[in-house]
Amino acid sequence: MEKHSDKLSPSVSTAKPSGHLTERTEPPTTNVPPEKETLKVLHDQIGEAVYTDPSHWMSILQEIKFVRESLPSEESSAPDETPHLDDEPDFDLNLNMGPGNKFSISDALTCLPVQPVCDMLLSKYFNSRYMVLGIVHYGKFRKEYEEFWNHPQRTSFRWLALLFSILSVAITCYDKASPANGSTQGRPSAILLQQTTARCLISGGYGTAKEYSIEALFLYLQSRFMNETSSTTQLWLELGTIIRLALRMGYHRDPDGLPSISIFEGEMRRRVWLNIFQIDALVSFQMGLPSMLPAEYCDTKPPGNFHDTDLSTDMDQLPNSRSLEEGTPLRYGIVKCKIMSVFKKIVSHTQPLSSPEYSATLALDREMKNAYEAIPDVMKRRNISDSFIDASDVIMERCTLELLYLKGIVVLHRRYIRHEPHNLQFEPSRRFCLEAALEILARQADIYNATLFGGRLHEDAYMVTTLTEHDFLLAAMVVCLDLSVQIESEVPEISNIEGSESFTAKKFHALQTSQQIWAAKRGSPSHSHIALITLDLMIRKVTERQASIQNTLDESSHDKDPWMGVGLPYIQIGEMIDGSEAVDWSLLDQLFQNQVMETMQ
Repeated sequence: MEKHSDKLSPSVSTAKPSGHLTERTEPPTTNVPPEKETLKVLHDQIGEAVYTDPSHWMSILQEIKFVRESLPSEESSAPDETPHLDDEPDFDLNLNMGPGNKFSISDALTCLPVQPVCDMLLSKYFNSRYMVLGIVHYGKFRKEYEEFWNHPQRTSFRWLALLFSILSVAITCYDKASPANGSTQGRPSAILLQQTTARCLISGGYGTAKEYSIEALFLYLQSRFMNETSSTTQLWLELGTIIRLALRMGYHRDPDGLPSISIFEGEMRRRVWLNIFQIDALVSFQMGLPSMLPAEYCDTKPPGNFHDTDLSTDMDQLPNSRSLEEGTPLRYGIVKCKIMSVFKKIVSHTQPLSSPEYSATLALDREMKNAYEAIPDVMKRRNISDSFIDASDVIMERCTLELLYLKGIVVLHRRYIRHEPHNLQFEPSRRFCLEAALEILARQADIYNATLFGGRLHEDAYMVTTLTEHDFLLAAMVVCLDLSVQIESEVPEISNIEGSESFTAKKFHALQTSQQIWAAKRGSPSHSHIALITLDLMIRKVTERQASIQNTLDESSHDKDPWMGVGLPYIQIGEMIDGSEAVDWSLLDQLFQNQVMETMQ
């Protein structure tokens, strides 16, 4: 068990607290765009061409010349004789395939836990404040649930799929929150519940755009994501199915323009669309691919900040929305929606084949900054150590909102680090990008310390998901890229570090700290190994560069260590991976070529 004394210092950033990064004093601009970026097409080991957007952390890593050259070429790689790390499990959960043998309501009921267990899991689900999407109305579902137990054989496959999907999310939350909770006797398997959900969806004809289909599909996808029972690629493909079905059912159009939709149903549809909109943006970006939603055709408004008790199925008008200062299960998603909308604009801005106008880049920077500053004070950043009274879900909501804001700034300005590095017109963007990346790495240390034994989030470490970890990878790769540009350009700051106040020294410290955090997670899935090896290479390179410069200094300075006080001890990654000095390059090649992005808990 890790001790709290193993804390890593979160002081890796020169930037002020989020929302107050370097003042946006805009330089004169002639709207001369930077050099066009090279598109990234990576090839996996079975010959599939996989496109990755330049803003993806894998693509950024490929821009670091000495890291790229340290990797074996595809031609020289040995054939991959081991299973791919993102292989599906032994059971089949593919919704595009039939359930095999004929599946009946009776078959589904035999997989259902006894009623007291169902009651317990449903109570945990509806009373939880984290990982619950708010797309199932408690009052409506409770009535249907009571009717179900009175006449279980009369229920529909689609409603059963909804029930099984809720149970699978609930048992996953329960298991992750209490992994050592003793005997599992009498508790259902999340995987069995997922399988039954899939069979019910198929048997109920989920593609016919009928009631419960979207909600059950979305919760089914969430359960698989939380249980790591599929690769991110597979989940992204199945998210596409949900999006197409939602478009077919008109979820992308606001219910005010659909007179056949009741007031209650319209508000619930807004909740569903809010989640689809946000998950599509995040997962598509994590995949390094464009969003699957055509924003210009979508006008659904965000839902109101309501408790379920504020809504009823027979209501004839919506009540006034509660203040966003008041916590409800919907508040986080509503607040996040405004930042997410700007984030999607930023990603679209960086993806066109032609280089964007620099004035548009600066305008989006202002828009993102304003969006974050406009959120309620209770949802803005504060140190976890200063949040001992706040609920864990509120702490993580603050962190993820800030990370989304900072990630937007990094993605918006990242292209200016590598391209035209000596053009002073783009210097503000380079500074904005690096300050935001350092803030993200500072938050990585803050969250990591809080999840250690005795930390504020120790019992809630399961809240840190793969989407959060992906932000840390992106920030680390950006800092690595910047340092590599400095080394290649022989920037004077590399050779003139004066203590820990140097901006370069702070970047180096940030990478050391991040390296130790990934080392502590070395038993985690694949991309922790990528982070470890890449950060190791970067730290080695900077250290070698500094040593070379040090050797040219006057004899009187030979006893000075320019990195003293910069950070934590340098870690030999080879020793961590296989107990020797040798790095497992075959594993690294496999990870790079397959772009494995598994959930880390």
